[in-house]
Amino acid sequence: MSEIYDYDEFDSATEHLRQYQRAQNPEAYYRQPSVFGPMPGPRQDFWGRSRALASAKASFCTSSIKIKTSRTLLKNLLPNSAYSFSGHGSVAYATFSQTTLNDLDWLAGGGYNHMGLYIHGIEYQQANGEITRGTYLPVMFEDLTDPILSGREELGFPKLFSAIDVDKRQDSYHVTTSWRGAVWGRMTLTGLGEVEKTAPTEAGSGDLGILVHRYMPSVGRESKGTPEAEYPVFVDYAQESLIVPTKITRVLKASQGNIQIDGLDWNQLPTLHHIISRLAEIPVYDIIEAKVIEGEGVMDISAAKRIV
Repeated sequence: MSEIYDYDEFDSATEHLRQYQRAQNPEAYYRQPSVFGPMPGPRQDFWGRSRALASAKASFCTSSIKIKTSRTLLKNLLPNSAYSFSGHGSVAYATFSQTTLNDLDWLAGGGYNHMGLYIHGIEYQQANGEITRGTYLPVMFEDLTDPILSGREELGFPKLFSAIDVDKRQDSYHVTTSWRGAVWGRMTLTGLGEVEKTAPTEAGSGDLGILVHRYMPSVGRESKGTPEAEYPVFVDYAQESLIVPTKITRVLKASQGNIQIDGLDWNQLPTLHHIISRLAEIPVYDIIEAKVIEGEGVMDISAAKRIV
């Protein structure tokens, strides 16, 4: 009798239709909660179809400050001994980069902000000796949950939440980062003036791509400290530009740039203090460049690949 009452023709037919529709694109991204079907996001719609064409119509505004800093200190932010700086010396270069995205199709025309630290001149050496060179991204902050989840699960990006407030004025640009009212970062660019347009990259550097280190913990108390997945990921700028071409509309160069980071304490940053305090340690020997780039065409990072 239970089998009779445990069946409904409409519910059964509806589920069979869902399964058939999903089977038409077996390569669609699934994320938690996976039982509801493919997860729409930056790289696909609900049916698993690419959003690349729509991404080409989105707009971006990136402010960045490139600094000369301590190589020995930044070395401590590399995941393991397979990562290293190219060449020799005690000086390195890094960029604090903040981007505002708008007109995103996957957010119904909305947008969000992200900010990250990009360490230039890093290489990853595989066991066979093959080397991949790029800009290493140890951490990225975003002010919206949706891109954080998709970036962490689909790409392995080290994304965290932070409020990011941008005040864009006629000749200056001000960025403030905070967590529940606790301000931990300020980035200011002043004396902005328009200059010749240049080809963009995510961090505004000449590196070939982005290196990130994917880490996913295992489930279960007995597995604490043992990753379920851990490996490097590389995003090739050249391949990415073939998927979503980028057009720069304006470049503004600042006469002065300033970055201030305050590690605060565990009471003010109960989940971020261990990260922000490390960023606050980074010395600024010199400001190499401070600029704002505006344009169209937002990379969807679908060119990201695991380094085997």
